[in-house]
Amino acid sequence: MKRLLKKCYRVFLRVLVAVCRRLPLRRRVLFFSIRAEGKLLENARCVYDALDAKKTVFAHKHPIPSKYRPYAYFLLLTHKVIVTDDYLPYLREVELRPAQRVFQIWHAGGGFKKMGFDVFPEPDTIHAQYDDVIVTAEDCRKFFVTAFRLPIDKIHAYGLPRTDKLLDAAWLQKTREDFFARHPELRDKTLYLYCPTFREAGKKRVRFDPQLDFDRIDRELTDSEALLLHMHPTVDYTFVEKPYAHVFDLTKEEDTLTLQCVSDLLVTDYSSVIVEGSVLGMPMLFYCPDFDTYERGFYLTYPDDLPGEMFTDGTQFVARMRGAIENRSIEREKEYRRAQTSACDGHATERVVKVIEDWLRG
Repeated sequence: MKRLLKKCYRVFLRVLVAVCRRLPLRRRVLFFSIRAEGKLLENARCVYDALDAKKTVFAHKHPIPSKYRPYAYFLLLTHKVIVTDDYLPYLREVELRPAQRVFQIWHAGGGFKKMGFDVFPEPDTIHAQYDDVIVTAEDCRKFFVTAFRLPIDKIHAYGLPRTDKLLDAAWLQKTREDFFARHPELRDKTLYLYCPTFREAGKKRVRFDPQLDFDRIDRELTDSEALLLHMHPTVDYTFVEKPYAHVFDLTKEEDTLTLQCVSDLLVTDYSSVIVEGSVLGMPMLFYCPDFDTYERGFYLTYPDDLPGEMFTDGTQFVARMRGAIENRSIEREKEYRRAQTSACDGHATERVVKVIEDWLRG
């Protein structure tokens, strides 16, 4: 019976696709995201807010429940422009109509850790049908040619829309004021921000052990310091299971951009948050206890091309954070900014919106 139902469902989807392809193509923009449930994250939200056009949002965290597939097919085949900020799984199943356009405003636009077909090279169409892809600097375009198997003329150094506000002094000031109004206990402290990324074993996500003794870290930090933790949006666990005096997991309370704006140091590993850190001019530190076993490769020379030092010993965590602020790698920060984030100039959203508006008029 289950096999019969599955076969009937596949037939239903084929009929649905055929019908949708004959429906009028609407001059609307579909924002399709798998990065959060029921909402757009920063990059897509910036474009959505700035775009004066008819818009639809389809946002369901991956893996998307199969019950949404018919509606997703309908939306994909009836909107003239599709905007996505991560891979769009249904594009390998549905061939779009000739007049449609897909804008990939990739959430990690720099040439950092390898991605796409450079990680999983088997034949697939997971990154198919893109008409435009954004990156953060001219030097990064070549990496996306192989990552997405696209010609370089489809890859443009427009910058990341979510970085525009980081160059707005008024927005920065208000963001900081609002944050400390919500968290007065953190005012006038040196704030260290730790943002680790997810981990994989093969193609499967696995829980990451940071090899950190948070009891020890809490003891070593003074009353004029605090460690802020923000987990990757696709993980569902935390490293701290009890309250501390100097360690705060703010994953559920604050977004990464806000925390970067108020922090004095960014500590990460292989995360694209270094793009925002670079635009903000933050000192950065890279804690990588699993560097020797980390599965993904890199487009840059890791750790030589990083805008900060790398270390692997968790017992040095507090000392290395203090040292990273006191002895900044200014020249390394400048070189990283030039090579990796030079297109993030405060006007990325304008450039993306113009392309979309031109497509809608075409």
